[in-house]
Amino acid sequence: MSVRWAGVVAAAALLAAPAAARAELYYLIVAGIGGQPKYDEQFAAQAERLAAAARRTAGNPALVDVLVGEEATRDAVRERLEALAARVQPADSVAIFLIGHGSHDGERYKLNLAGPDLDGEELAQLFAGLKARNQLIVNATSASGAVLDAWAADGRTVITATRSGAERNATRFAEHWAAALSSEAADINKNGTLTAQEAFDFASRAVADSFESQGTLATEHPQLVGDAAARFNVARLTERPAATPATAALVAEVERLEGEIDALRARREGMEAGVYMEELQKLLVELALVQRQLDAAGAE
Repeated sequence: MSVRWAGVVAAAALLAAPAAARAELYYLIVAGIGGQPKYDEQFAAQAERLAAAARRTAGNPALVDVLVGEEATRDAVRERLEALAARVQPADSVAIFLIGHGSHDGERYKLNLAGPDLDGEELAQLFAGLKARNQLIVNATSASGAVLDAWAADGRTVITATRSGAERNATRFAEHWAAALSSEAADINKNGTLTAQEAFDFASRAVADSFESQGTLATEHPQLVGDAAARFNVARLTERPAATPATAALVAEVERLEGEIDALRARREGMEAGVYMEELQKLLVELALVQRQLDAAGAE
């Protein structure tokens, strides 16, 4: 069977199949207290920028939850994470962004919040309740590297602004992470979608460049663990198409194929050139056929 005919068969099978429930991407964004007006303003602005990117990507404001400043208490964060655990299904994805100040006393990490802080072990237990098979947790606070290994889990990508709990200065990573989620420059393969790996690479370079341009010693070194970063689509550069009964399955299939293409590209170095090109061509043909159907449905 030719590659083109295989793509036609795949697209036809998709259209003939019953519409599947649309897997969703849920966001929780938490910005802790700043302790000083300049940090309060900075963290609030970063949270809003991240929320704007999340709403654009999710296509539904109800999928984006934001807690900022005095509203971001220990109880509130716990409640939101527990509610998320009850709502999210295994096929869904979850992205959690923590910004603000963090601390580490040599043994325990804490996220600085209004009132009592929330420690890393408690957060790990709350994250464990999330059923989503695809998870991204970005801890952009100071001392965040202390939880890097403790928060790692199957199906989860963990990003921290620092490499250890000893890097305690206010971080720059959150600013550049927020910028990455709306940056065409971060979109290396120019497909209009940013993976966690693309966003991390962009933000990490920007952090390093900021210290180098000032001629100062870097006080933070962003880290990433997890093997799904290249497959986790964390942001779109344009609004997500609105789902209708006619397009929901097609939108889900486009996203699945885009994820497979990103994953294939990430494996390119370990593949024979011919095999890589054959698999890539097949996926691109399938994607083009499904996208054509989606465009036609949207025009009706």
